[in-house]
Amino acid sequence: MDTRPVDGARLGLAGQTLHLAGDLPPPPRLAVVGSRAARLEQRLAVGRALAVCAKRGWGLVSGGALGIDGDAHRAALARGVPQVAVLPCGPDFLYPPDHAPLFHEIVAAGGAVLFPHPPGTEPRRWMFAARNEVVVALADAALVAQAQVPSGSLITGRLALRRRRPLAVLTGSAGAAALVARGAHALPTTEDLERALGRFLEGLGREDVGASWPPHLRELCESLRAAGPRGVSVEELPHAERALVALVEAEALGLVVEVTPGRYLPVG
Repeated sequence: MDTRPVDGARLGLAGQTLHLAGDLPPPPRLAVVGSRAARLEQRLAVGRALAVCAKRGWGLVSGGALGIDGDAHRAALARGVPQVAVLPCGPDFLYPPDHAPLFHEIVAAGGAVLFPHPPGTEPRRWMFAARNEVVVALADAALVAQAQVPSGSLITGRLALRRRRPLAVLTGSAGAAALVARGAHALPTTEDLERALGRFLEGLGREDVGASWPPHLRELCESLRAAGPRGVSVEELPHAERALVALVEAEALGLVVEVTPGRYLPVG
């Protein structure tokens, strides 16, 4: 794969020289990462997430790995989303080898493949963590689709929080729950995902996220945000019967997500 050297300072990676094949997509870019052995529910949700990127003009950055990464790259190709795959090796080693045709297709479609290491560098275990740092550095926000504890996806989520990148997770995995506890935004894997992710992306940079809630649901919004990352159950809210009605409406509007049976968190 033909590449050209790129000064890392241009990408927020001062002191590094990277090698780029193709054209880097302009910001904003959403990093999408997740498990290699992902569940079908999360893999299908990734396609819906990329549909939101297509509608809102966001590009994709991911790590080219098997599982969620590959799903994200293919969904971006199918929807015309500009993208970059960051590989944990030099430009003469396409890793994983099974994705070599995918990487060539990304470049042919106008996207990019980025190599943090010089030619002749075979992938080594420590390079995967370095690759994750590049993925986060290139992103304006991040989405963790599924993560185990411990896992590279969990580490990537923590890197995003450390770099103060807005972070969302799809609920349903132990790593996602751990990231929510650290301040990530919980998103559903259901058909409401498109609306919820759209609100998350739209809300980036807004000081008053609660302003998007209908006035009659503001009390519920304040209670949920006051509860913090553990969320609340109906029994913990004042006027439980009225609160249940409000939660049902808020969930239908994509404003809350049920992270565990009977326990809710606000979206975005």
